[in-house]
Amino acid sequence: MTRPTKAVFAGLAMAIAAISSAQHIRVQIDGNAVYFPNAQPQYTDGRVLVPLRGIFEQLGALVTWNRSTQTVSATRGDSDVELRIGHHTATVNGSTVKLDVPPMVVNGSTMVPIRFVSEALGAQVGWLEAQQLVSITTTNVQDTIVSTPPQRLHRITVRPNEIIPVTLDNALSSLDSRKGDRFTATVRTNESSDYAGIPNGTKVEGHISAVSPRRGDRPGILDLTFDRLRFPDGPSLKINGTLISLDDKHVSQDSNGVLTARSENGAQDQRMVYAGYGAGAGLLVGVLSKRPLEDTVLGGALGYILGQVQHDQRHASNVTLSSGTEMGIRVNQDATTKW
Repeated sequence: MTRPTKAVFAGLAMAIAAISSAQHIRVQIDGNAVYFPNAQPQYTDGRVLVPLRGIFEQLGALVTWNRSTQTVSATRGDSDVELRIGHHTATVNGSTVKLDVPPMVVNGSTMVPIRFVSEALGAQVGWLEAQQLVSITTTNVQDTIVSTPPQRLHRITVRPNEIIPVTLDNALSSLDSRKGDRFTATVRTNESSDYAGIPNGTKVEGHISAVSPRRGDRPGILDLTFDRLRFPDGPSLKINGTLISLDDKHVSQDSNGVLTARSENGAQDQRMVYAGYGAGAGLLVGVLSKRPLEDTVLGGALGYILGQVQHDQRHASNVTLSSGTEMGIRVNQDATTKW
């Protein structure tokens, strides 16, 4: 297996120094941008760490995980790589390789030093400062640095209990909307190029899975299901998503701003709906059901919903969601697409 030259590693050291203050490190392989759906490249203890699976899978490698030994194995062609979480050594084709920084798990992703990736693949690494870009080249070309914008190669994965923040595009109401009505929302990237690998401008398609208008002291109820991500420059991805509150009780946020459903207080197990209580649009409350609130389920759920509402907010009304309402989507099943 071809090893990188000393000059390559010297260039890598300069690249690391240059990106130590970078806010958003990007990675490409042979001119193709690498998108990481969960943990993002980061600077740790003088080294850039990247998600192992995102690098190897784009190159067609088979990656396996042994939970009992905390060991990751990757095979691509004649190359076999094995490493353990927290250990400063790895095995490449039967030989021991020392790591400057041990592998670690961040937001469910195994993170490894990019130097290790280059050694394992016999690759070269360059740094394009103007684009804050780490370029990995797998061909035997000396000191290759791409100076043109990379061709975009997308691979987007969503996993259970990941949260996608969105802004509603359509006005919805428990008084006027009907079960089955379609609506769209826009993924909130907070002026970044993406959110957890989902590109800016992505739309989410959904439908009203249950609706009930206010009747006397019974509040209006609006239950939403999210069905599909539609990307601005590619295909769509079918998802299974439901509502979740974006407050600290229900979600946590990692250092990259990616949200995940909390497991405390059963937050991961509850379906959430809008109930016509309090001022404004209504309150997001949990119900003891994973299915949409059909009339038979709704009757039994009202008592539980009422128990979550403060006494001064118990005046029943209809739910009215205006265009621009911010909400969270909790992903319930794995889904992946690439193009």
